[in-house]
Amino acid sequence: MALFPAGAEPQHWRRLAVPSGFFLAVIYYEEMFLKLYCFHALTPAGILFTLLFSLPPALLLGLLCGALPGKRGQALLPLCTGLISLWIGSQVVYYHMFKTFLTIFSLTKMAMVAGAFGDMAVGEILVNWFPILMMAVPFALAIALRKRLIPDGPQAFGLGLRWAAMAAASQLAAMGIVLLCGGGVLSPRTIYYKAASPVLETQYFGVLTQAQLEIHRVLFGIQPDTSIPNLLEESPPGPNEPEPIDPGPIPPEDSPPPSGSLFPGTEPGYHTLPIDFDRLIRNEEDESLLNAHLWFSQRAPAPENQWTGFFEGKNLIWIVAEGFSTLAMDPERTPTLWKLSHQGFVFDNFYTPLWGVSTSDGEYVTTTGLIPKPGVWSYSKSADNYMPFALGTQFRKDGYRAMAFHNYQYNYYDRDRSHPNMGYEYYGIGNGLELEEVFPPSDLDMMEEIIPMFVNEEKFMVYCLTVSGHLNYSLEENAMSARHYDAVRDLPYSEPVKCYLACQLELELAMTRLVNQLEAAGKLDDTVIALSADHYPYGLTDEEYSELLGHPVDPVFEIYKNTFILWNSELEGTSVRVDKYCSSLDVMPTLSNLFGLDYDSRLIMGTDILSNRDPLVIFANYSFINEAGYYNSAADLFTRWDGREPDLEKVAEMVAEVQNRVAYSAAILDYDYYRLALNGPPKPEAP
Repeated sequence: MALFPAGAEPQHWRRLAVPSGFFLAVIYYEEMFLKLYCFHALTPAGILFTLLFSLPPALLLGLLCGALPGKRGQALLPLCTGLISLWIGSQVVYYHMFKTFLTIFSLTKMAMVAGAFGDMAVGEILVNWFPILMMAVPFALAIALRKRLIPDGPQAFGLGLRWAAMAAASQLAAMGIVLLCGGGVLSPRTIYYKAASPVLETQYFGVLTQAQLEIHRVLFGIQPDTSIPNLLEESPPGPNEPEPIDPGPIPPEDSPPPSGSLFPGTEPGYHTLPIDFDRLIRNEEDESLLNAHLWFSQRAPAPENQWTGFFEGKNLIWIVAEGFSTLAMDPERTPTLWKLSHQGFVFDNFYTPLWGVSTSDGEYVTTTGLIPKPGVWSYSKSADNYMPFALGTQFRKDGYRAMAFHNYQYNYYDRDRSHPNMGYEYYGIGNGLELEEVFPPSDLDMMEEIIPMFVNEEKFMVYCLTVSGHLNYSLEENAMSARHYDAVRDLPYSEPVKCYLACQLELELAMTRLVNQLEAAGKLDDTVIALSADHYPYGLTDEEYSELLGHPVDPVFEIYKNTFILWNSELEGTSVRVDKYCSSLDVMPTLSNLFGLDYDSRLIMGTDILSNRDPLVIFANYSFINEAGYYNSAADLFTRWDGREPDLEKVAEMVAEVQNRVAYSAAILDYDYYRLALNGPPKPEAP
């Protein structure tokens, strides 16, 4: 078949080929610049695949501009170039701010984000003037060269269908080449067709292709790996792990449920609920849900252990602290945090991975034990779902007053919907909290305002999300840094590091006030304090974080290592040391076990840290840490702790396990799975 239809002349072809070539150069240049600026490296696979996937949009944009009359095409060419530069350039700035990429879903909430962080974004634009300038070069060239790229002359409508067919063929060819690249543990084929990692997708295929994959995920879900059976069966307890309790005889089916139980028929000895998976499997016609039923039904449940119900009957104050890090603590500057973190339960290998929507996803992971779905605001989406394992719901059913507080805009990230859905009376600025109008607001001021609201209750469960540790870390942009700067002025660190340490002192004061007020009210012995970070302080560069460490930080794993505080005054002077690898994904099931709450461990992606279940720390880019070693997905390399050669089959199985935990977390969110599996109440009608 000839490229040109009958009567077509070469200038028609040139009219489409020249702008298409220009767009190919623009897209490829900006994609390569983003990789170098954000990841500081280029890989052969990234160079090749990004070129292949840059061709289809370049051909379509060339057709769009070249097929129009001269003046219209000349006007459209710089407009399209500017939009490309704006999208890729905004990703550079967003990644520099949040160490993740801007999602299309987030664009639908841009008014909220801009209202909250508009000034910060302006500051980031000024800081990132160089990459923004480099991204603007193609736009300037498009304006200067538009008449040469699309000269006045005959239109090229006759080639439109064939040119579009070329774009489609090049897209299919690129996808076919990726399909053939199945080597390694986490292959390009797996990343493109199954995995849900925006960072890996950008590294391999470019940010434009990542956006396409994100849209597909949001619309059609995440593909599980059905070729690998469930892993992580029960294993012998490690040296610092308790022996499981003998479950003993199972009571008759008609025996009454335990007092206060949410789930009649709960099986003692294991953290399971009475779910009729056989019925669900038998009656299911949707293939995705059928796979979910099969996978959940085959998971080994977590057994109860000697710590089950250890804190039953006590109050709980649960804090997710903005940007908190182990390195922010010091026995002299932060004596309360230091004491709480070195007594009670001490977790020596705890991590707070960074997910796609920073604080919101960090909250979601910690409070639900589920992995957030890339491309959406998972906590926001969960607001319409049945969330029976939420601690607010669990404690409230047991007669506690369950309250949640956030010292920022009460409806930011739709928390005014998600947190009441988790069983809490929810208060934030604009909804019951009145705090000084500074940024970031004060954790201490919040604590002083909220303690009287719950401390005299007979039984209370309180959840707090703090904000004083929020970026940026400078005297001009962080009121808490300015407030406490004198305390860190003489430390041997750069200005941003000192400002970070200064703003974390507000959290120290808040925790000191909390402990003192609980003690004054006679509630300290009866109250458990749990605290972990939403994420590490990514407002610091790797170089600045390295100052605190005293050596260059490993950005793959070490940068996420953190502290999980789990303390009660009755444990004062003692510590239960746990060297098991664990993460924020494991906090919710650990607390549920300690407080003797009913939940189904098969439907949770984290595990009770104090159980004998095998550890698995999952990171957003599919890297992981387990008992055998650690896997770096970017390098496709597993390193054993003992230095021996890894069994690549077992590593591939673990990657499949990670893939399934990501996919079925998304299924729980997308299908309101808890409502379905647990025969929850009817979904409320939309207002």
